[in-house]
Amino acid sequence: MVIDVHTHIFNEKIYRDYLRKSGSKVSKMLVLHWYKSDFSQVSKFCETKKNLFLIGNVDFDKGTNNQLKHLERLLKKNKIFGIKLYPGYQYFYPSDKKVYPVAKLCQKYGKPLIFHSGDVYNPEGGALLKYSHPIHIDALAVKFPKCKMIISHFGFPYLMETANIVSKNGNVYTDISGTIMQCGSDKELKRLLSQYEADLGRVFSYFPNIKHKIMFGTDYGGEHTPLNLVQPYIWLVKKVFSKKEQKSVFYKTANKLFFAKK
Repeated sequence: MVIDVHTHIFNEKIYRDYLRKSGSKVSKMLVLHWYKSDFSQVSKFCETKKNLFLIGNVDFDKGTNNQLKHLERLLKKNKIFGIKLYPGYQYFYPSDKKVYPVAKLCQKYGKPLIFHSGDVYNPEGGALLKYSHPIHIDALAVKFPKCKMIISHFGFPYLMETANIVSKNGNVYTDISGTIMQCGSDKELKRLLSQYEADLGRVFSYFPNIKHKIMFGTDYGGEHTPLNLVQPYIWLVKKVFSKKEQKSVFYKTANKLFFAKK
């Protein structure tokens, strides 16, 4: 059993391509909605697939009261399984007070609050790394210790800082998504995988206690994007984690965070 906690599957083609790429080994996929895209369209598509589970978001460029009311209705009906925020793209720190109502809502329904953290995909040239640095999640985690939080992408390239935050805060988790991407030749991909393996090994030398708080994720966004890999992530988990630890990474921790009844 494998749960992918970080995908961007929003239409039939991407869905079919993902199943082909994963060899149908992934039983559940969490779909994270990009705040600029049509939420209702993505929601309707996810409802047609039993193995897709939608994550909502808050657009801080718009009024949040109505958004939060809508998200609460969806949480009540089990239509969404968490909320994601995009600090680096919308210029706010995760510790900002305007995030508090979102944290309270996630805490109320026992669903994770997810942050895009670390590096940013920046085609429009406007994102700022200072807001997406994972260190700023620490203060929010301390303020809301009962709210489960996820630092996406292991906060890459700030892996050590992310590990430190996950280690010290019982309510903070992370995933391995978004770091392995299509980068040209097989040789280049092999080099990238080898480096990620080495970096994770270094992190676990200092913070071995966080292995059970790490989840499998790919950030798969379709064959038209560099984020179109699945199998290398599966290979990485099998390479870095013991067989017992793999169960936690592949599905146990995700089951607890997203699907356990409060």
